[in-house]
Amino acid sequence: MKRESKLPIPATDILAVVASTALFVFALAFGGKLLEGYRLRQHNAMLVAEVAMLKEQQQQLEVRLEEVMTPEYVERVAREQYRWVKPGERLVIPVLREQSAAGQVIAQPGGPISVSGDRLTGSFWTDWYELLLGRN
Repeated sequence: MKRESKLPIPATDILAVVASTALFVFALAFGGKLLEGYRLRQHNAMLVAEVAMLKEQQQQLEVRLEEVMTPEYVERVAREQYRWVKPGERLVIPVLREQSAAGQVIAQPGGPISVSGDRLTGSFWTDWYELLLGRN
């Protein structure tokens, strides 16, 4: 006599558990790939924006390079920063003065000064006026 073995759980239930487990594993694997694809697209968009910004910066630097290669720019920088003069020109360097404890006057840039003695009170522009025009 043959004995029929009867499972305590019906075959359809076992099939449903196996199918749902396979579906869960597939969803985890596929979901990870979807998330990775999303992150890669975000990173790609960030890199595209950075490339566009760097291209714009490169264009600005190329324009600046063309500007600094001109003789006018070189002359301006030489005169302003290095105090160079052309032959026959004179370099005028203003000497600013401050007031010491003894009552001597030393001019401060842009500010009023007080003068001891019979000189007028004013800014250092008064000194320039006197220097250039020779008036007291």
